[in-house]
Amino acid sequence: MKKQQWQTHVQAFNKTGLSKREYADSHKLVYHQFVYWSQKINKAKSPNAFIPVNVTATPQLQPQPKAAPAAPLGVLECPNGARLVIYSPELLALLPSLLTR
Repeated sequence: MKKQQWQTHVQAFNKTGLSKREYADSHKLVYHQFVYWSQKINKAKSPNAFIPVNVTATPQLQPQPKAAPAAPLGVLECPNGARLVIYSPELLALLPSLLTR
């Protein structure tokens, strides 16, 4: 299969919610080749690109005791599912400026 054909598959895969194994099996692709081309094409496409994230604050923005915080002040969620739960009012106040740099 040529690079252009792999690019088409990788672009289609990036728009699905499937795992690489599920996508490869459903399109009768060799899984290890698909993983190789997926990594190669995605890395070449955006080696240092920013990933958009959603920043949300919880309604309770009162400082929490440092020893045992009761509820998070905010949550930073990334598209890959990683979450940063923020308990520090200082970090919450700095977050907007850190994200605009």
